[in-house]
Amino acid sequence: MRTRQAAVLSRDELLLARRLADYARRAPVAVMLSALSAMIVWNLAPRGALAAWHMLSAAWLVIVGAVSGARIWQARRIDALTIDFGYISRQAQMAEWLAYGDALCWAGCLSLIGSLLDYPARVTVCILLIGMLTTSAITLRSMPRVGISLTVAFVAGGVMATALSGPVSDFVNIPIMTLYAAVVLYCFRADAAVYEARFHAEFEVHESAETIQLLLHDYEAQSADWLWRVDHAGCLVGVCDRFGEAAALPPPEIEGKELVSLFRPGPAREHLSHRLLRREPFRDLTIELADTADESIGGRWWMLSASPREDGTIRGVARDVTAARRTEQRVAYMAHHDGLTGLANRFLFGETLAGQLARQRRSDKCALLYLDLDHFKTINDTLGHSCGDLLLTEAARRITSKVKGHDLVSRLGGDEFAVLLTRFRDTEEALAVAERIVEAICEPFRIEGQKLNISTSVGVAFFSGTGGNSDDLLRQADLALYAAKARGRGCFARFEPWMEDRERERAALESDLRSAIREGQFALHFQPLVKIDSGEVAGFEALVRWDHPTLGVVMPGEFIPIAEDTGLIVPLGEWILRNAIMQAATWREGLRVAINLSPIQLRSPRLMSQLVTAIAHTGIDPGRIELEITENVLMQESEANVALLHKLRELGVRISLDDFGTGYSSLNYLRSFPFDKIKIDKCFVADLEQREDCQAIIRAVTSLAGTLGMDTVAEGVERKEQLDWLRQAGCTEVQGYYISYPFNIEELSDGRPLDGEREHWRSAIRHLPSAA
Repeated sequence: MRTRQAAVLSRDELLLARRLADYARRAPVAVMLSALSAMIVWNLAPRGALAAWHMLSAAWLVIVGAVSGARIWQARRIDALTIDFGYISRQAQMAEWLAYGDALCWAGCLSLIGSLLDYPARVTVCILLIGMLTTSAITLRSMPRVGISLTVAFVAGGVMATALSGPVSDFVNIPIMTLYAAVVLYCFRADAAVYEARFHAEFEVHESAETIQLLLHDYEAQSADWLWRVDHAGCLVGVCDRFGEAAALPPPEIEGKELVSLFRPGPAREHLSHRLLRREPFRDLTIELADTADESIGGRWWMLSASPREDGTIRGVARDVTAARRTEQRVAYMAHHDGLTGLANRFLFGETLAGQLARQRRSDKCALLYLDLDHFKTINDTLGHSCGDLLLTEAARRITSKVKGHDLVSRLGGDEFAVLLTRFRDTEEALAVAERIVEAICEPFRIEGQKLNISTSVGVAFFSGTGGNSDDLLRQADLALYAAKARGRGCFARFEPWMEDRERERAALESDLRSAIREGQFALHFQPLVKIDSGEVAGFEALVRWDHPTLGVVMPGEFIPIAEDTGLIVPLGEWILRNAIMQAATWREGLRVAINLSPIQLRSPRLMSQLVTAIAHTGIDPGRIELEITENVLMQESEANVALLHKLRELGVRISLDDFGTGYSSLNYLRSFPFDKIKIDKCFVADLEQREDCQAIIRAVTSLAGTLGMDTVAEGVERKEQLDWLRQAGCTEVQGYYISYPFNIEELSDGRPLDGEREHWRSAIRHLPSAA
């Protein structure tokens, strides 16, 4: 064998090398047939011929044998693996020259010896020629020039022998031999073209296969993916190094293992096993590996794609998608859980509740607890959002600790939470959970070194059986929550059907309220504010009444909360402000009008312009206007509200602090803004005679107000004893039913008396100009 060279052959050179290799395999058969045929022809020569002819035929036989031997020797030494084109060319040229020599020998033999043969011998020679031609066409198709030379030699010798010594009757064989030779030569050329075309096709396939193989090797070396292959039993075969690295196992250990055994049991693994068993293609199947090197970081995930092959194997590609999977899981977690507390969010809670109601059977039941933290906004505004977030986190922990592991706790947003109970014996057990949550939240919180006290209100709604609607259950729990707040907060309430009736009434009242504002169905009533020492009327507090077309007079306690919740308090408050100032402008000089401002109204950008316009339009002294605000105004956006109060003070308007002592009263409010008056809430006045704590609070307020130069007004005075006590405590002004009910100014003209102890207020009230 010759040594391989480093050179690279072209396609034509490779074609010649292929032809030479095929010739080396088939030439010995043709050569041996040629030698055998030569011996048969030599034996057919007539024995009575001249000695010279015998010598010549013997010499021809020796030459043919020598040429045949040389051809066999040359064919055996051809190296089909060499890529040295010089060697290939020389060997091809030698094969052709030896074939030409063999052809000349046969041409000479047939032309000289053939003339001596009798008819039976000539028939035998013709049969031999046909056999040799057929053999040449089969065995020498890779070297068409060799086959063509032998065919031409055989036919030329036969034609010459017929022409030299054959009878005239044999001349008809010449066209037949010529035609036959032409057909054989055509077949040689056609077969050569087919051979060449097949070679080019194989070459392109081989070249493509090498390219694909190169790309695959490069793909496995450079890409994040890797290839795998399983046999008909689903066992891995031909495991590459990249697959072993990805699986964290040596390739020999994986070889022959079932592919599905590498993955964690579950639906994805069952799907993979089903596809492999049925030999079906699949794409982008994400599946978790069974073994993870570090369980603390979570599982590892692969994505598989594969298709079956004709050889019975299934080949595919795998990719490690662990990072993407973990990202998806984080995104999915964030989409379904609250970022602050880690509880389920509104979306997940809604899905879970709807699913629970959809799959409930007739005997199943569930309970929904809806709760929020009482006055949380106050803490959030006064202590900051960071403190509020810590409070929410701790509250979420306490709520979770009071339910079972299978119960779902959710933060719906802000300070609103919901709990879904699905496994409880009876309603009492579910209500006990609500009670435990209330008690847990009422325990003091220690947040950033501060001790905070807060409570929660809980609404509880139940559903049993099938066909439940999650929106209905949430609405019922929400109504129960409002009922708990109405009871004083820090408690729980169970949904009752009457709550829906009340809610419908409230909705109807809201709708009517919108129409009432457009149509002006309101009237102002006034309650006197009396100086406690002199008995003079200092002014009147403007109180709104709603003259409902069907319900009659609706008191403020019924519609003002609705107006504040819906934002209708702004247009309603503007109407009250405008009409109260217009009415006060008709009174005698010195009488003030007190107007309540809602916190929502105070945030309205139109308040200042409305007030300025009303003062300018009526010409009233701004000092006669007294605006009453509650502590909530200072608790919400206190800096902006205090700045607004200073602007109002610059107009000359008086500012009163209403309901002092009922909320989160802080002396800082009195320091941040110099109020003109402090109103003591009627809850302290109502039990004044019996409760010493109420007396102590009133004394403290009056003393503090006196020191700061502020007046004090006691609300809700209904008895003479209360009036006497307040006079001794130093209260400046009083108002209440003992003095006068709120009245429409026009009612004074009907002459109705003020009976009893209130008779001495008649004179002051009758001096109002509008009552004349």
